[in-house]
Amino acid sequence: MTEITDRAELHTDDRTAPGAAPWIAEEWDRLAVTAGLQGLIGGTGMWHGDSFVGIERAGRFLAGTWAPPAGELGPRPVGDSSWVRFVGRIGAIALRAAAPSTRPPRRAALLNLLEVWAESPFAASASAPSSPQAPGPSVRFRTGLLGKEGPLGLRGEHGAVVAGYWPHALGGGRRFLEIRTGDAATPSLAEELGEVLEAADTPRGWGTPEQLRRLVALVRERGPMAWDAEAVVELSEATGMGRGAAALVLAGNPGASGYYTPFLDNDERRVLGLKTGQGDDARHELVRLRDADRLALLADVLPDDPADLWEPGGPRRLAARTAHAWREQQGVRAVAPVRTWEAAVDLATPPFGNRDLWLSATDLCGLFLAPETAPLPAGADLLNRPPRPEHAGTVLTAWDLHSEWDASRLLDSVFFALPWVYADLPAGDPVRAGAPEVVRILRLLMAGHDHRSELLSTVLGRDGTLYWRGDWVRGAVCDRVMERIAGDALAPGRYESDPRACAPELVRRVADRLGVDEDPAALYLQLLTLTEPTDRNVRRWNAWSPARHRAAVSALLEQEVVVADKRPRAGRGVFLPGEWIHAARPQPPMERWKTDLHEVRLSHDGEKVLDVALPTGTLPELFAAAWQRVEAGQGPADAQG
Repeated sequence: MTEITDRAELHTDDRTAPGAAPWIAEEWDRLAVTAGLQGLIGGTGMWHGDSFVGIERAGRFLAGTWAPPAGELGPRPVGDSSWVRFVGRIGAIALRAAAPSTRPPRRAALLNLLEVWAESPFAASASAPSSPQAPGPSVRFRTGLLGKEGPLGLRGEHGAVVAGYWPHALGGGRRFLEIRTGDAATPSLAEELGEVLEAADTPRGWGTPEQLRRLVALVRERGPMAWDAEAVVELSEATGMGRGAAALVLAGNPGASGYYTPFLDNDERRVLGLKTGQGDDARHELVRLRDADRLALLADVLPDDPADLWEPGGPRRLAARTAHAWREQQGVRAVAPVRTWEAAVDLATPPFGNRDLWLSATDLCGLFLAPETAPLPAGADLLNRPPRPEHAGTVLTAWDLHSEWDASRLLDSVFFALPWVYADLPAGDPVRAGAPEVVRILRLLMAGHDHRSELLSTVLGRDGTLYWRGDWVRGAVCDRVMERIAGDALAPGRYESDPRACAPELVRRVADRLGVDEDPAALYLQLLTLTEPTDRNVRRWNAWSPARHRAAVSALLEQEVVVADKRPRAGRGVFLPGEWIHAARPQPPMERWKTDLHEVRLSHDGEKVLDVALPTGTLPELFAAAWQRVEAGQGPADAQG
């Protein structure tokens, strides 16, 4: 058993020599390759333009048909050697290469990689179609990490091994890939390259030479696979993923922390049916997946015959297999109504955090759908490091956080969302219905009756002296808001922000006083009271058509209780008389008259909204308080005079 560098008789630089593939692996723009593989390799992979040549040579090295020149240490490692994870999992690469959302330059590179793979011993070790339990090929692969510097390649009687560079880049280890042809008792060659820190047999997944060649030929002959938006819906509903995340997964692009921008370009979003915010939110949702998870998730979802991807129903069958793989790996979550999920996406403008919203739309909805069992949010510290000893063997939830930073971000999101689920979601919405349980958990944490996260309790206690959020969640206003959510005061589908639904008697009083119908009266109360009565919001809350909305506006203008104007970021064309207070995102601009109703914190000069407090009352109470001021001669027109 000797280093391969002692076997110079195997050496050849001519890849068309006997034993070489009948085609030539190409050199590519390394950015096109690593961008096409983002999320499936570690970081950028540190690849070079000739990476596919390197993979081909590593395969022939392991098969015994190629050796490096005398004096070299073995086949040059390809980047950080993260490609060895593709063995048994090349199906993930194949899906991305076939997906219609993959950019053409990246697709071309991936197809060439699949051609390289089809002619390598890696494909020869794949499972035969329709018989995953049948005995596999005679060759077996093992991969793992080595603990120190050493040779880059060895060959022996029963196999060969290649190893990578950078022993410190992976926490003290370098990746290796070993091919073995003997029985299980055959000594490992990897142990002669260094201490084996970890090792595992590679899976026998989709991707025989025949399957790979057929898929490449089909893509080149027919173009990318068919796309079916309903398959995305089915995948989302079967797993609890958001629609955006389901689309990315079905397209073989299940998120990544991201090195190349934009993550999705205009054409990709169009194919997937995603708006910009939905695409960004989907990637954020999928941050929880590690690169190895992404590969394993999609390794075996392709059909035995790749042609099925182009057949009627093919995408839905793909979605069903992907849903099964997702549930096996990630479990299943409750599904929010589509309109609620879309509204949650709209809460924040990327990058996330502009509105104190750390959670993805799916994580946010999931926290309210199942407060006790909601999983750790994407990006949580515990997703990237081992749990503390007290968490060993337990299922970690969104409340089991590791750092004060994560705890603060979770609480920022929860307190930002509470007014939204109360005022901006309809009665009967399951996300809205979960708010009282979220508050109950927060109170347990603050009272020290829940051991799961002392951090959350500490942050809440400290926060109460600054923004009053801890005080609010313990207080009477919170009690009354939660009672409104838990009670049956609203008919299913109606919004608390519609005074006709939550305060019908008050609407009739306003209508009588103004001499108008109930529609204009309801709109006037909304303009008096709400912080963001945009045209879009009002029509949704009130279930109004544009024409019905315009009629209500005209009636108020005729009564001269509002003024028509255009103002930045207002989202509406009529306003209360009086001074207007501007605001930078994410805070809403509004009339000064109603700032004290909401305990709005203004800048030192009083010209800018800095923060809006948590609800100072239920919406029926606030509608009544605003109207009481008008009846007392303290309305917007009176203040202006």
